[in-house]
Amino acid sequence: MAVVENISDRVAVMYLGQIVEMGTRDQAFSNPRHPYTRRLIEAVPVPDPARRRSRFARLDQQIPSATRRIGEAPMKLALNDVGGGHLVAAGV
Repeated sequence: MAVVENISDRVAVMYLGQIVEMGTRDQAFSNPRHPYTRRLIEAVPVPDPARRRSRFARLDQQIPSATRRIGEAPMKLALNDVGGGHLVAAGV
């Protein structure tokens, strides 16, 4: 995620083979709207031990499980525009 933030103009975050958030670099990193995007950003190591990561509070939301029953079709997520072309998966 740290490399993506430094080299990309637009970012698409995928979970379980589907895009769950897409937008400009600033939209995705400064204002992540999907729980999975937030967790990815929280997982980026901070190289300075004196600096604490507290931009986003610990999430209470659950991310859908990657497991499903045999024969169960995967969810098809619709993306909603939350402003300025920032797209976020609906219902998750």
